[in-house]
Formats: sequence, C-alpha cells, structure tokens
Amino acid sequence: MDKNRQLVVFIIEGSTIRKFIILDIIIGSGIFYMVKFLVSSIWIAWVSSFLGTEGIKRVSRLLKNKRKMK
Repeated sequence: MDKNRQLVVFIIEGSTIRKFIILDIIIGSGIFYMVKFLVSSIWIAWVSSFLGTEGIKRVSRLLKNKRKMK
C-alpha cells in the first residue's frame, strides 16, 4: 500500500449550485425551446442556448465588477 495517498475534497456552495440550475438548466432550456419553436432548427437553437447563457454570465460578471469599482 502507498502511504502517501491524498484525499481531495471539493466544497461547492449552495448558491453556486442554485445559480447553475437557474441559469444553465432553466434559462438555457427556455432559450433553446423558444428559438427551436421560432426557426425549427435544433442546431441553431442549441447554439443560441449556449451563447445566451454564456452572454448572461459575462454581462453579470461585468456589472458585478463595475459595482465593485464604484
């Protein structure tokens, strides 16, 4: 047996899980189905969903950083 084994523990805050569920799953699915209904293309809907959720994340980070600078 190797005596130098390490146990790595990752702690994820509940707020991080909540943000993931709300933003990536709920809003991402909403964008996907809305675009799919409008253009009837799964590929365009998938790309729109991805870009929409990533765009929301980046805008929220920018706004958060602006508030810190004031």
